[in-house]
Amino acid sequence: MWLFMSIMTINMTILSLSSCKEKIDDSDLYTFTGEMMIDHFEADTITYGHFIKLLKIVTPSKNESASTMYNLLRARGHYTCFAPTNEAIEMHLDSLLTIGEIDNDTYNRTKQGDFSTIPDSVSEAIVYNCIIENGDNEAFSTIDFEEGALSTTNMNDRYISISYGNKVANVSASGDTALATVIYVNTNSIITEADIEVENGYIHKINRVLSPSNSSVSDLIINTPNTKFFGELLTLTGWDKKMTEYKDTEWEEKWEEIRGTTYKGLNGNWEGVYPEHRYIGFTAFVETDSVFAANGINDLSSLKSYVQKNAYYEDDSSLGNSTSWGDDYENDYNWLNQFVAYHLLPERLTYNHLVMFANEYGCPSGNLKTRETTKFYVNVWEYWETLGVQRRPMKITGIRTGKMINRKSKYANSRNVFRENISDMTEEDMGITISSTNGTYDNNALNGYYYPINKILIWNQNVPNNVLNERMRIDVTAMFPEMMTNNIRQYGHEDRTKSFYITTDYFDNMFYMADGTDFEYLPNTGYSGGIGSWMNYQIDEFNIRGNFDFTMKLPAVPYTGTYEIRYGINANNNRGMAQVYIGKNPNNLPAIGIPLDLRSASGTLPAATGWVEDNANDDEANAEIDKSMRNLGFMKGPKYIQLTSDKTCRDGQNALRKIIYTGQLEAGQTYYIRFKSVLSGTSYEFFYDYLEIVPKSVYAGDESEDIW
Repeated sequence: MWLFMSIMTINMTILSLSSCKEKIDDSDLYTFTGEMMIDHFEADTITYGHFIKLLKIVTPSKNESASTMYNLLRARGHYTCFAPTNEAIEMHLDSLLTIGEIDNDTYNRTKQGDFSTIPDSVSEAIVYNCIIENGDNEAFSTIDFEEGALSTTNMNDRYISISYGNKVANVSASGDTALATVIYVNTNSIITEADIEVENGYIHKINRVLSPSNSSVSDLIINTPNTKFFGELLTLTGWDKKMTEYKDTEWEEKWEEIRGTTYKGLNGNWEGVYPEHRYIGFTAFVETDSVFAANGINDLSSLKSYVQKNAYYEDDSSLGNSTSWGDDYENDYNWLNQFVAYHLLPERLTYNHLVMFANEYGCPSGNLKTRETTKFYVNVWEYWETLGVQRRPMKITGIRTGKMINRKSKYANSRNVFRENISDMTEEDMGITISSTNGTYDNNALNGYYYPINKILIWNQNVPNNVLNERMRIDVTAMFPEMMTNNIRQYGHEDRTKSFYITTDYFDNMFYMADGTDFEYLPNTGYSGGIGSWMNYQIDEFNIRGNFDFTMKLPAVPYTGTYEIRYGINANNNRGMAQVYIGKNPNNLPAIGIPLDLRSASGTLPAATGWVEDNANDDEANAEIDKSMRNLGFMKGPKYIQLTSDKTCRDGQNALRKIIYTGQLEAGQTYYIRFKSVLSGTSYEFFYDYLEIVPKSVYAGDESEDIW
């Protein structure tokens, strides 16, 4: 929604400077009549006759209670339908004839109104791509739209993207131009009549069939006219071939065996389901040809010269990391391979999911659909790990007007204020702007997205030594690419009443999970929170029970140095104890410290941590309490995480941070963390929400670390 608001602000500014007037286009408004979706289509066969025929042919892919999509949409439920007109379907069939997807006989029969010979794959694609089955949630009206993808995938398991533009509504006698906002769907389709409310959802009439690309991310980039040079780089380095996977077929076979299974956990008290799919996804940030040209880069030679002058590819012979400046481009340590790899992420990220946010300061937990971004005044961010053996981290920051790569925000910081202070930031600090679309070119691939950027993205000294030389607070869900690619994070199961149980073979970054480990993902879909209840970063958590024992990869650090690793705590009477292990060899990790005790049944945890409520009038006393807590290995929870309108994690005596490791970590090295239960019994819970990876320059720097 941020970018949409930005677009509207820019549009209004332009209009005021050119004596234009913008008006709301009310020609596409519709009055609710109480009819079902099919009733509306049947009442207007001149517009929807072709679509009705396809609905009667296509059978539901998931909902087995209806014989056809026609029957499904005449029943109760919550559906969002981007309904193509007859003209839109005819235009789509024209294009399919041109590329040989249908033959002349089939095409001619459709002209006579006979759609029976259209291949199933074609008719299903037309229907599934335009319909979202919203489950127990309300269908999407335009009020719910935001710049980027809708939160629920369509019946073809693809995201539907929304963007905004303007059209001329009329020109007055005085020459003033009135503009109306246009809503684009998947870049090329326009909603010509919006928010047609029916008993079982919303219809949005569109002028083109939704037909997302079936190309991989790399193929889409290679074949897009304004990203040709980056496409060549993908081919030279071999990354094009590494980014073709889409779906784990072994998981699909496994899910068919457990389809419909509900798992209640070892103790039968939490109902959950297994993920239906294990899609594999990618995200690429791409300089267009014009951005390369603006930086004097027109060929491989000029790019190499630019990289040699600007890159920070630190050699470390102990890790085998010695940069090659030759033409062995598929070598992991080759200069070009490293340049390209730092543009690529191993998860499918829609634009509005590049940065997840939920309960950051100034924006207390509430329904994400209705929350006002104007009330949200702190930046939000994510730390993603790029592809390549170096596993270099990338920071994406969400600000009111968009999303930026590697932005070094400077903050006006006090006990009650935490706002970005742009006046203290340099041009380099501002970062790189990410565009949500590539104009009229499709950026929605079968297995992910690519996004144009406005500057050259490179791992230079500024990134590890400035941008990432900070406290990195990382939600644990962000450490597992499958959470984003499969639309699990923050959303959970489609009916929003069940959690997800994760098995040992679902996460690539999960090295080991012992039998008897209940690894459950709990999204706070009610957006509730408060002292003593849901005290989560980004309103979700993993809750692990049983005689648990699991080992996973830790995020990579930006540079070699001394770090603290902190574990976010939400203690309560149900928690247990775990021994922590950290090291390089996942099969032989050394134990770190004494077991982590999350129990608070007797009130011993707050006493053991030194927690004392803040004094609103005595910052010095509060700072002394913080020091005392650090001496015990604990910290108060961050003020950045807001629980209610007036309470944050700093106010909760059980919402703490435990310093679980202090020592040297090496850039480019893979480290693992293991948590093993030390209590007998299966009912104890291990809470797993977020980690902080903090360089010594922050926790022991010249200035005290902030409380946010």
